[in-house]
Amino acid sequence: MRLLVATVVSGLAVPATAHVQSIPFPHDGLDREYLIHIPDKLPQSPSLVFVLHGYGMSNYMMMNYYGWTELADERGFVVAFPSGTLDHWSNPFWDVDYAIHDGIDIDDDGFLRELALHLQKLHSLDPNGIFVTGFSNGGDMCYQLACRESETFTSFAPIAGTMMDTLYTSCDPVVPHSIWTMNGLNDPVVLYEGDMDNSDGWGAYRSVPEIIEFWATFLETMDMKSTDLPDVNPNDGSTVRLDLYSSQQHDRELWYYLIIGGGHEWPGQSGNMDIDATLEIWNFFEGLLDEPCTPGDFNGDQVVTVNDLLLVISSWGNPYSVADLLAVIDQWGSICTFPGACCLADGTCHYIESIDCENAGGEWNGAQSSCTTISCSTAINDECIDAISVTNGEIYFSTVDASTSTDVYDDSQCLGTWLGSMSSDIWFAYEATCSGTLSLSTCNTATFDTELILYEGTCFNKVQIACNGDGANCLNYTSLLESPVASEGSYLVRLGGWDAASSGTGTLLINCEE
Repeated sequence: MRLLVATVVSGLAVPATAHVQSIPFPHDGLDREYLIHIPDKLPQSPSLVFVLHGYGMSNYMMMNYYGWTELADERGFVVAFPSGTLDHWSNPFWDVDYAIHDGIDIDDDGFLRELALHLQKLHSLDPNGIFVTGFSNGGDMCYQLACRESETFTSFAPIAGTMMDTLYTSCDPVVPHSIWTMNGLNDPVVLYEGDMDNSDGWGAYRSVPEIIEFWATFLETMDMKSTDLPDVNPNDGSTVRLDLYSSQQHDRELWYYLIIGGGHEWPGQSGNMDIDATLEIWNFFEGLLDEPCTPGDFNGDQVVTVNDLLLVISSWGNPYSVADLLAVIDQWGSICTFPGACCLADGTCHYIESIDCENAGGEWNGAQSSCTTISCSTAINDECIDAISVTNGEIYFSTVDASTSTDVYDDSQCLGTWLGSMSSDIWFAYEATCSGTLSLSTCNTATFDTELILYEGTCFNKVQIACNGDGANCLNYTSLLESPVASEGSYLVRLGGWDAASSGTGTLLINCEE
């Protein structure tokens, strides 16, 4: 592994909720801290998700940039962001026995366990719904908790994490739990092939295939089905393969996402944009909860049939009773339906069932889709074909309701300026008023991290000629692009954001000089 601090924070603006105060939690003689988000509307005995930061990152970053608070509001669960301690270099970290932390002994296992039990009691949370996810060093900590604290936590979802060799050889969970995990094939920080020679100085750690084999064997989930997920965004340079490990003997599962071409990133926020890792993790956690979404669906196959009746009869008295038998009879033939994101004509999004969406005249986006990732755009220039004609001067814009176009773009034309994923992009059509230099600028005039691309031609026959992510001397990662143009030539301007969290308003300045 290599130090990640700079690559994680590049392109991120100042947190909008930086005023939130950490809550103290003394443990093992140290003053530990955490942040917590409790939605206004919660079910009885809601679940809890711990989100663990990476090395050199903070719990504020995890709260502000990864979509967890918005998803918690939509789905109804509590989410907490614990903070690690500071090492010799004042970097927040989780003690997973890195070589650079030799001689340091922090009881992070005990801290997270006791904090989870404390929050469970304080907020009347579901003891069978205590989940933990984390990124990089936080992902390593997820694996450590899976090995050592399986009696407290229900499931684990490490992103870009690994198992140090010391953990791998001593891992002995008390309770086997389903696991969701994700790694990038080209990750330069957590190497896919591992680093048993400790060439990077962090300590010996295992390869990703070894880790997957370990958990598949321990969970007794040797039946594997591999699926290539749709390449929704061909511009991100990566694709996703999901290997689902299961067994016909029990309901434990291992979900392994391999980002082919992916690096050290959180998909949906940076790097791969084909999936949103936050949503994928919660949908996985939610599927582990005991409650059937349709009463009478006791075997969890999402429909009430004779199979549920046979299950009730075969386990009569332990745990099933007359009430369960009546539930099967009453719900016979019922099909379990999950809510999803519904786009209404006014551009708003609601998390409701498909029948309710249809009755409201909306467009349903599928079961367990989320309004946190679906854009119900009302932007009139949301796609290239809808580009607004503009000329020189100041053009006010908003990308708040825009979706992300799939049009191809080339990062190589703007190396070093941090061109991102062109999220929530909008389009303008421009006819050059001079033969000279065209200047396009959001420099210091936009509320978010902008990206600019200039194409020559029309939507169905366009060639990219210039791009810019971060303009020189521009604050907050806003953009400045300059390119030669020909008088009366047709051009397309594409304006988007660094990642899925980057959208807002601003002014686009256009100027053409001989």
